[in-house]
Amino acid sequence: MELSREAFEDLLGAYALDACEPEESDAIERYAEAHPEARPEVERLREVAAGIGAADATRPPFDLRERLLVSAGQRVPPMSAEGVLEKETDRFDSFLSTLEEGDLDVRTVNGLTVRELVQHVEAVDRAFVEAAADSTVVFIGADQVVGITERDLPGRAGEPFAETVARFRRTRRDLAGLRELPESRRVAGYERDSVLVIRAFETWTHHDDVRRAIGHDGLAVPEPAAMRAMADLAMDSLPIALAVRGSSRPGITARIVLDGPGGGEWMVPCTAGEIPAEPVAVVIRASVVDWCRRFADRIEPGAFASAVEGDAELAGELIAAASAFAGL
Repeated sequence: MELSREAFEDLLGAYALDACEPEESDAIERYAEAHPEARPEVERLREVAAGIGAADATRPPFDLRERLLVSAGQRVPPMSAEGVLEKETDRFDSFLSTLEEGDLDVRTVNGLTVRELVQHVEAVDRAFVEAAADSTVVFIGADQVVGITERDLPGRAGEPFAETVARFRRTRRDLAGLRELPESRRVAGYERDSVLVIRAFETWTHHDDVRRAIGHDGLAVPEPAAMRAMADLAMDSLPIALAVRGSSRPGITARIVLDGPGGGEWMVPCTAGEIPAEPVAVVIRASVVDWCRRFADRIEPGAFASAVEGDAELAGELIAAASAFAGL
């Protein structure tokens, strides 16, 4: 194997790192012997490579992983609120059409049967639609969701499942119609877009509840852009969740880095209304799917997998508070 000057230069870096095939290494050495002017270049690169190999291993910068995750997360902008609701509605509706009669009375994680869970989703959708036309409804939170469900379900006992699904579809179309409201319009205490993402979030959560109850393997994971929109909602609510639990930390900022499709980095003020700022008191790294499932109270704090750097107590408070607004 004989090398041209160009081929010699192409292989020289690999040769210095002992990454060439034996015949390539022999060819480089023959070239250097035949061309004395090339020998100093070979020796210089070999010395540099040896120095790199002998250097002590160093820990990469603490925020390197975060920067990489943020870069990856920014490649997937959040889906619009309307898009998230449409995607999760279509997935859930398609899944409902696959259910068999024997699936409908299986109990889900929250104690409702599959048929009752679909009735619950429709009832809460309807409550938000009605709230959009009734300014006296100031808030629909977890407690109100429980009350809505307890009032509505007894009247649906014995209802054919096909009728339940048909009513769900009608009400969901009405809910999707809220997109026509002005962006600044608040519905039951929430901005219009937040309502749509909240309902999409619950739809995904209950879609997965049903899958698990009837023995399906794996998560029903949303598209990355939809997941990003849900993660944004979860992060936006976190300062208020801390306040609800009495765990606010004035002047303190946390950085939460979520990996996986739709993940990214969020700077979260630990008191509602404050602006996040460096330095951060704690960095929490976790899966974006796990964080959103924690937000939905489908993972207990003690079972939540995360890596923490900094204030471990604050990390525990943030993880515990994440589910403060979870309903059934």
